[in-house]
Amino acid sequence: MPKHAQRRTLLGAVAAAPWWWAAFVGTASAQSSTAGSDALDERVRAAALVRGGLSLDIPVIVETGTSVPIVLFADPSQLRPAVRVTRLGIIAPKNPRPVALDMELGALMSQARIATNIRLGASQSVTGVALLSDGTVWQQSIAVVLTGSACYDGT
Repeated sequence: MPKHAQRRTLLGAVAAAPWWWAAFVGTASAQSSTAGSDALDERVRAAALVRGGLSLDIPVIVETGTSVPIVLFADPSQLRPAVRVTRLGIIAPKNPRPVALDMELGALMSQARIATNIRLGASQSVTGVALLSDGTVWQQSIAVVLTGSACYDGT
């Protein structure tokens, strides 16, 4: 093998190493079962829950719970001046891991809107939660009927 080919292989491996490590660490932390749920539950329990200001868009009847599209949106017109959304969460209480999403939003986030897919293990009431910088918690719940489960193996 020519010397420059070995150098390119080495440089490529070194350049890819941080991305591989970040993906590995991110996967490992995403697999933890209760770390995020305990933190989110404590914040929600300690705050005053307010209905409204939060929009949760999810199908009411779902054929299979393998991949359920969901959009969580905090209405900026409902915010008081100098108050922002600091955290968004989605809770599916009948799943083996009830906290489907727990995301912290930075100060420069212009819009508190999350679109993702979640897994559902059974028919249940899915709740969207938004934690505001003043300690208020907005919530919105929607009952989802499932015709087939996605959480057979307990994950």
